[in-house]
Amino acid sequence: MIGMFDRFKATALLVLLAGYLIFNYAFMQLRIPPASFGVPLGELFLAIVLLTTDLPRVLSRMGATVFLLPFMVWWIWGTIRLVFDIAHEGFWSLRDATQLMESLFLVAGFTLAGQPDMLTRTARWLRNIILVACPYGLLFGYADDIAAISPTIPGASGQPVPIVPNFASTGTIMLWGAFFFLMSRDRRSVVRTRNGLIAGFLVAFTLLVIQARTTYPQLLVLAGLMLMVRPRSLKGLGSAIPVLLTLLAVISAFNLQIAGRLTSHISLSFFWEHLQSIFGVGADGHGGLASAAEGVDLRMGWWMRIYDQMTADPVKLITGLGFGIPLTDFRDSLGVVTREPHNSIISVTARMGLIGIFVWAWMQLELFRATFRAFRDCRRNGLTEAADLLLLILAFAVLTLASCMGEDTMEKPYNAIPYYAFWGVALRIAYELRVEAARARAARADPHPTGIPHPSPS
Repeated sequence: MIGMFDRFKATALLVLLAGYLIFNYAFMQLRIPPASFGVPLGELFLAIVLLTTDLPRVLSRMGATVFLLPFMVWWIWGTIRLVFDIAHEGFWSLRDATQLMESLFLVAGFTLAGQPDMLTRTARWLRNIILVACPYGLLFGYADDIAAISPTIPGASGQPVPIVPNFASTGTIMLWGAFFFLMSRDRRSVVRTRNGLIAGFLVAFTLLVIQARTTYPQLLVLAGLMLMVRPRSLKGLGSAIPVLLTLLAVISAFNLQIAGRLTSHISLSFFWEHLQSIFGVGADGHGGLASAAEGVDLRMGWWMRIYDQMTADPVKLITGLGFGIPLTDFRDSLGVVTREPHNSIISVTARMGLIGIFVWAWMQLELFRATFRAFRDCRRNGLTEAADLLLLILAFAVLTLASCMGEDTMEKPYNAIPYYAFWGVALRIAYELRVEAARARAARADPHPTGIPHPSPS
């Protein structure tokens, strides 16, 4: 019975990951009961896993793969900060502590990845998620039309939220999909060509239609990862350039209008102006780009305001401004205040101070260190399936972190939950590798563990 329950939890985790990665914002609204005060599915699932897990044992095993100190300081200090702020600021403190709470999916992922065949199931599910999410993302340009006929669910504030389409993380998923196809081990010429064209199209689509500035740093870190783990695949990533140029030529030749996020007028000058908008340089002739450029100054103002607030008080600099308070003074046309400054690193610093950002950065370094080491061990031992799964996790991680510089990525559960759950799976692989290595060493040290030597051949 316990085994069936554990398998159910493992399957539920995979379903949650699929929901967050494909339907993101709408899936995040699912609660029990389905009212404004309901508990979101992700947090409810996390509570069940933690309450049915031998936490000291799990943490001890995790400690065999990473240095646990930064993780424990992160959770303990964050909890103390959160409890204090709930008493003073109320419900909003829980909302602002999203990343702190979702980081516990690291424990959930590690625990459930230990179920029999779970790693194989996870690799298969991720493959299917990518194969569904990428075609789904191609509907990006028709979002308004689909939303008009889509069923809705009530949001946390009672607002109607269309079930489909939701494309909040489509850019990241498209680039993740491109990485997936480029990492294929099928070396047949036809398959390599097909995968290269698919990857090139996904990258080109992300640049042409989704038109997010975070795409450029994401492509850089993805190329850096490929250079480190499989340099030959960089050639495949370069296939995006001829695909992009071909699409631009077709668009120009037929004067086509692309239903992009910022503008429908696409040309080479668009990309130059889009890159300039990262630095706050305006773009004449492209209203969306001009608006994006103006947003840079707005965000810089938010960040400087946080800096002034923290440096005015040494205690706040060390311990943070806390949860439950908005980090900006900006209000939209409906009067709703923007709570996060569109930079997850600054959010961590502002909420939890120098203590928080120091241990958070240390955590990320530990996770990358352990996963790269596990990848190297898998490759050395011929464990190709595990190695490929670790590569997918690493790619998702670098893409997510790259978007943190200009977005409140980690303050959204549909990003933070998969991010930390995947790291938990990676640590489980690292742990199992260490266990197998220890068994092999023990076997070499004592070839007759029963104490009874095998008879020598006569």
